[in-house]
Amino acid sequence: MPYRRRPCEACPWRKDVEPGEFPASRYEDLRVTSEQPGGHEPGIGAPLFACHKTPEGREIACAGWLAAVGHRHIGVRLAVLQGRLPPEALHPGDDWPELFDAYDEMATRQAGDER
Repeated sequence: MPYRRRPCEACPWRKDVEPGEFPASRYEDLRVTSEQPGGHEPGIGAPLFACHKTPEGREIACAGWLAAVGHRHIGVRLAVLQGRLPPEALHPGDDWPELFDAYDEMATRQAGDER
C-alpha cells in the first residue's frame, strides 16, 4: 500500500498547521475515511484519507492520518496483516509534529469552524 512516510508541511492532521487550506465541504467529504463518534468505524471498502499532494488517480495514504487514526480503518488493518503496510506507519516518528487525535477534532479546526 503506498503511503507518505512523514506528514508534509501543510498536512491537516498537524496541529501546527493553520486552518483554511481546504474548504469545510472537503472535510465533510473525507469524513467517511475515519471513525466517527460512538465508535462507528469506516466500513469495508471505505476510501483512505489520501495525501493532498498526490495526483488524483495515484493517491497515497496520508502519513498524519495513518499515525493518528489509521488503526481504526479496517482496510488499513488488513494491509498491515497482509504485509502491504508496515505497522510502523501507524505511529508517529520521534521527530514528528503533534497530530490531532480524532477526525472531528482535526476537521473542526482545519475547516475553521472552531467555536
